[in-house]
Amino acid sequence: MHKNTFTTTFTDPRVWTAMVAFGAAACLLVPAVLPARAPAVAEESIAEIHYVCTESGEVFTRRLTAASLPHPTTGKPTLVPAVYDPRKKKWKPGPPLEVMHRRGLLRPMP
Repeated sequence: MHKNTFTTTFTDPRVWTAMVAFGAAACLLVPAVLPARAPAVAEESIAEIHYVCTESGEVFTRRLTAASLPHPTTGKPTLVPAVYDPRKKKWKPGPPLEVMHRRGLLRPMP
């Protein structure tokens, strides 16, 4: 009668040895092949920019962390990155962050 090759294959110790060796090799090679995680950014290295409140027009200096931030007193997410309008001599809400970055409008404060 014909032997079941599936049962025979998985009872053979050579198959288990090969599978364990493959698993160990994979555990050793994966960290070498995949990129390492990016290091955390220090708080001091994050640029500070001006944010303007879309409701009151108040200007705040905050670290560049998000497209909109909560207002310090109201808690509403009304602070958006600002650009300076030299004609009106005041800060106004700027375009989205990716547009500001592309246009070179995001410069660290002195």
